[in-house]
Amino acid sequence: MPEIFDLAELAASADLEQELARLTESHGIIRTRQLNQQENWTVLGAALTRRLLSDPRLSNDVHTHAPHGALVPGMAVMLLEQDDPGHSRARRLVSAAFASRAVRRLEPRIAEITRQLLDALGDSGTADFIEEFTYPMPLEVICELLGVPAEDRAPFRKWAMDISAAPSAEAMEASAGELFAYCIGLIGAKREQPTEDLLGELIAARFDDGTGLTDEELSSFAAVLLIAGHDTVTNLLANALHELLTHPGQLAALRQDRSLVSGAVEEALRFRGSAMTTVNRVALEDIDADGVLIRKGELVRFLLNAANRDAGVREDPHTFDIERSTAQHVAFGMGPHFCLGQRLARQEATIALTEILDRFPTLELAVPQEELRWLASDAIRGLEALPLRYAR
Repeated sequence: MPEIFDLAELAASADLEQELARLTESHGIIRTRQLNQQENWTVLGAALTRRLLSDPRLSNDVHTHAPHGALVPGMAVMLLEQDDPGHSRARRLVSAAFASRAVRRLEPRIAEITRQLLDALGDSGTADFIEEFTYPMPLEVICELLGVPAEDRAPFRKWAMDISAAPSAEAMEASAGELFAYCIGLIGAKREQPTEDLLGELIAARFDDGTGLTDEELSSFAAVLLIAGHDTVTNLLANALHELLTHPGQLAALRQDRSLVSGAVEEALRFRGSAMTTVNRVALEDIDADGVLIRKGELVRFLLNAANRDAGVREDPHTFDIERSTAQHVAFGMGPHFCLGQRLARQEATIALTEILDRFPTLELAVPQEELRWLASDAIRGLEALPLRYAR
């Protein structure tokens, strides 16, 4: 029997990526135990990741083939847990909405939200940047994107936290149920009074046969956008700041040349991506994964952070270098389920980093690096807190 690794336990260490690199040298794929105690196969190697992410023998439709592996028990999540032809059909509709005016005109609002949160910090002081900035910023952006009224936004933070890092399965299911119910009500209101936001665009969108997305599909999409588009950006921003502050030469280069910001975002995604793993997939038949037999019905996920640090495909992968070419990273996945929100995530990170560096010439860790604590998560790579000292 292969050794079973507790991924959340490994992730609580700052050395996770180095440990994964060590494992990848001898294992392209390992057995892991999830937080809910389910076991699955987790793919590490870059070549195997690229091959299997596009393999139709691995199904995202866990609700049909392996309900115990679902992201939210009892609730099928549109796009993330769909296979073709339904996935491609819905994705074309959603992709068009993501390219719409509602999304394009969001950029100035992202900058405005960023500045408001930084204004609240004052000219100097010490603060947990996750609590005060990187958590609320993408949450506000997602709510703006979906057209959630400002007075309704208070519960969204609890729902997002419970679903992505729930203290129990019961808490996750309760919050998921409340979120889905809220979204159904919001969609009903927008059907009666159309709005010019992403949810409004999706309600109005039509397939070739004239039909549209159902309220359940729209609610599912809105909920997953909140979860996937909020938690991942929260930790992308925090991780990027952490890497820059612990690599002072890179921070100095970025302060001197702002054109490197996009490269800094890409390197942060590659070096310590916040979306550490994909959702579960299920094998529809036996699959030979570089000599390891994945049996029909077994769950499989992909550890994207391991693939991005695979020394077999990238020179000096454990060096943080904002001027390197990162075109081949898989932080947003690849294949049919490549992340639809990747453009928005990059946009948020670019604006946030630029505004922070422009505003605070002095920015440093407020505690020794070894005192920082990493989340014990089997899906998200991030810090529990990021206390920083800053000044204009």
